[in-house]
Amino acid sequence: MKIAEDSPPIVSALDRPNSYIGRSVPRPNLARLTRGRAQFVSDLTLPRMAHAAFVRSPHAHARIVAIATADAANAPGVIAVVTGAELAKVITPWVGVLTHLKGIKSAPQHAIAIERACWQGEAVCAVVARSRAEAEDACGLVEVNYQELAAVTDPETALEPGTPVIHPELGDNLTFERVHVGGDPDKGLKDADVVIETTFGFGRHTGVTNEPRAIVADWNPGDARLTVYHGTQAPHMMQNLFAKHLGLEEHQVRVVTKDVGGSFGIKVHTYADEMATVALSKLLQRPIKFVADRIESFVTDIHARDHRIKAKIGVKTDGTITAWEIDDLTGIGPYSVYPRTSGIEANQIVNLTGGPYTCPNYRARARVVFQNKNVMCQYRAVGHPIATAVTEGLVELAAAKIGMDPLEIRRRNLIPDDAHPSSGPSGIKFEALSHHESLAHLDAMMNYAGLRAEQTR
Repeated sequence: MKIAEDSPPIVSALDRPNSYIGRSVPRPNLARLTRGRAQFVSDLTLPRMAHAAFVRSPHAHARIVAIATADAANAPGVIAVVTGAELAKVITPWVGVLTHLKGIKSAPQHAIAIERACWQGEAVCAVVARSRAEAEDACGLVEVNYQELAAVTDPETALEPGTPVIHPELGDNLTFERVHVGGDPDKGLKDADVVIETTFGFGRHTGVTNEPRAIVADWNPGDARLTVYHGTQAPHMMQNLFAKHLGLEEHQVRVVTKDVGGSFGIKVHTYADEMATVALSKLLQRPIKFVADRIESFVTDIHARDHRIKAKIGVKTDGTITAWEIDDLTGIGPYSVYPRTSGIEANQIVNLTGGPYTCPNYRARARVVFQNKNVMCQYRAVGHPIATAVTEGLVELAAAKIGMDPLEIRRRNLIPDDAHPSSGPSGIKFEALSHHESLAHLDAMMNYAGLRAEQTR
């Protein structure tokens, strides 16, 4: 057998003929969508289908003392008025933790709040009626007696001794903490000619989709089977979760997902009102539809990126970065979102800060805290925008402090294009990257020198 002397060249995954990267890919569903042939959950109507609407807490934190439902139950078109305690007989609560996030904790969350409302917008009662309009009208007739409680809203005070603990059984308001130390950050800061410290603050974001969150649940008691039409990114995951929390086998549950109507990452999570809709279908033994309106969406669709980050960078006068340090405080609302948890974003910021730069000396701490605001979880580009803003913000400040051109300080510190595979400051693996080539392309494309000259005029 003859062995070839020259081995075939190794082709990067980015350069393979079937790679989508760097190529324009036709949208296979474009013709159908532009011709109005899309099939959205909002358009679906089933025989005997009823509509759900929810009474939502006007308080950030309140004890539910009593709920009077008689007037709502007698309103036109109303089929049922259901409290959290009544629905809990059909569906079990869930806890948003994962074993690979060591130490993460959360409290059980119910489909409808039972004893307390923990954020403004949490559902405290459901009304089912022949139409959405009748259900909404009847919601206004439900009388809820609240005892308002102290609310925890600021992540920066959530861990202070005098701050109320939202879930006393957990001991404090800390749901997850991660500390990472790479290289020798103390020596790196000591060796620096200049150390810059600053704080970055980021406000909450959410996705606003063309079709709001939408679900139709159809429990068939004769066949003991549940069919759910769901605008979700994760139908198989939801099949598993519906079965688990309704006491069914997976083969009894079918989740149908057609056109989603946009998501941006917000439709890959478990939502309490959607779980409630499925439970209502099983309880009432008929199809139930729920489509969130825009007001509901802003207080129930997951939020993201609520961060306060104290950061440091050490740099020498020749532009060499000697150390990074960040301390991230993240507010996530009163529960860790099920099942992926609300700790992933902060964890990713630890992984990604320092990004493509060569300095290995890196200290990071991320603390994720409960607060009485809408729940927060993964939204598109999880952690990347925050980590990039912090990293590049620090580099900009360092360049200004030592009087070096911002492009030049990046050239001196980026990982060389021929050094891959390599690792970032957190140890995250990089392969087949080209930061220097990209920076040179950006320099030429924007006429960087020309813009700088224009600034000096």
